[in-house]
Amino acid sequence: MKFSTLLLAGSVAVNAALVLFLIVSPSSDSTSAPSSSTASARPVTNASSTHLPSDSTPWAAIGSSEFSTQADRLRSEGFPPSAIRAILAAQIREGYADRRKAIEAAQADAPFWKNPTADPKIQAELRALSKLEQQALRDLLGPDLENGAAATLRRQLPGFSPETIEELAVVRDRYNQQRQDIYASLSATTPENRQKAVDLDKAMRAEIAALLTPQEFEDYELRTSNTANSLRNNLVAFEPSEGEFRALFKLQSAFNDQFQIASIVGLSPDQQTAVMRQRSEAQKQLTEEIKATLGAERYTEYQRATDSYYRQTSQLVARLELPVEVANQVYVVQKDLQQRVQSMDRSLTPDSRNAQLAALAAEAQTRISATLGPSGYEAYKDNGGSWLNQLQPRPSPVPGPAPR
Repeated sequence: MKFSTLLLAGSVAVNAALVLFLIVSPSSDSTSAPSSSTASARPVTNASSTHLPSDSTPWAAIGSSEFSTQADRLRSEGFPPSAIRAILAAQIREGYADRRKAIEAAQADAPFWKNPTADPKIQAELRALSKLEQQALRDLLGPDLENGAAATLRRQLPGFSPETIEELAVVRDRYNQQRQDIYASLSATTPENRQKAVDLDKAMRAEIAALLTPQEFEDYELRTSNTANSLRNNLVAFEPSEGEFRALFKLQSAFNDQFQIASIVGLSPDQQTAVMRQRSEAQKQLTEEIKATLGAERYTEYQRATDSYYRQTSQLVARLELPVEVANQVYVVQKDLQQRVQSMDRSLTPDSRNAQLAALAAEAQTRISATLGPSGYEAYKDNGGSWLNQLQPRPSPVPGPAPR
């Protein structure tokens, strides 16, 4: 029986560990691929005896023929790519084990009653070591097409060719490494580093756009961009058609490209104020364009669906297994009472105002409980009903000292 048949019969984790010991051989044997029967009978050899990097040797300076031979053997035995990657990843990590232990040992143990504070220098060294391990695995096997960025892209972009998916994965992985370096910095939250992150995203988009046709790039952006992801989340209760989503994405994407948060970095306070004023005016224009795109009726539904209170309410209604229209009914109550609060006579005394607010609060409880039930009303207060706090009585102003 081939040892691969035996190994595949167990769990993936156990198989990977077992194969790790079975396939490791002294370096003098590494140039040939012995039969599976010979491999099964060979005495177990510690993985650290293979040609892996030492504390002072960079991976690039080490011949990888032994690991390539092992990968070829596993392929010939029928192992899937994910198992081969797991096996070699375990060996590579073992090769760096001494260095990792040395780094971790440099951090003093904190007393159990104190919150341990991570040493930034040690954390940086561990991140650098992890990058070495990941790069070594990529050098051996290329990008992870089953579990890494390529697998995610394959799900997101079903119409793209495997070659294009791999190219995109390589580009995204490279930029993600650079992005991690920025965020790992102690000064990651500085305006300059935020601008670096924005610039990095722009550079990645430009490079990806150069790889794709205009139609492919549009499809890529619609399925993977931050703007598209945010829009999908914001429209979860709106249920747009494909045409509506594409139109809204085009409008929102143009707005986001013009008004990046980091675009005010380095500006004077007066300049920042001017930019924010422009952004506010552009937001009003965007709202009008959305209204014109959707039409009056759908825009009304859009306004309701993008209200954060309504989104939470619709999620609560779904959990309570109530009809969808119940969320609309509760929303009508919300808008009615909010409008009545806003139109209250400002000349009322504090006591009179509080009396009216108390009456509105009681009305809200009665009307919403009739729709959601008493227990549903209690759940609603924390799931879409935080606006009810607007109906709470206001404390009366404290009188100042009497004039002398």
